[in-house]
Amino acid sequence: MFKNIILSSLIFISFGIEVSADDHQPIFPGLVSSDVFAMGNDMDMHIERRKTCNQGAVAKHFHPAAGTLVYVLDGKSQSKSSGSWKTYTNNEYWFEKSDWVHGGDADTPDLGDVCSDLIVIRVVESGKDHTVFIE
Repeated sequence: MFKNIILSSLIFISFGIEVSADDHQPIFPGLVSSDVFAMGNDMDMHIERRKTCNQGAVAKHFHPAAGTLVYVLDGKSQSKSSGSWKTYTNNEYWFEKSDWVHGGDADTPDLGDVCSDLIVIRVVESGKDHTVFIE
């Protein structure tokens, strides 16, 4: 069932959706497409598709969302959301709790010459940023 939800989401974002140029939304490396769906009750669902190779670590940030779900369509990616580093591959996913500060970690493992194709889903209060970078 979860895979069907992801595949349904892919249908929405794979047909003619351009990369967001909204200055209020941070752009992570490899952003292919993004869209926002109004869910009602002043909540929005942000869906992003990202493809990267040899990305390494991203800048330190957090998501004031009601959590973030990252699904690996293809390749490998990694997260420390469970407390220790874990590598995820095709059809695996992880959840990041709200306001969890991550990125810019000195202990980020080097995955080498690896690419990833990801779907990232966040639910956020309408009108609020889904990602806040920490300088």
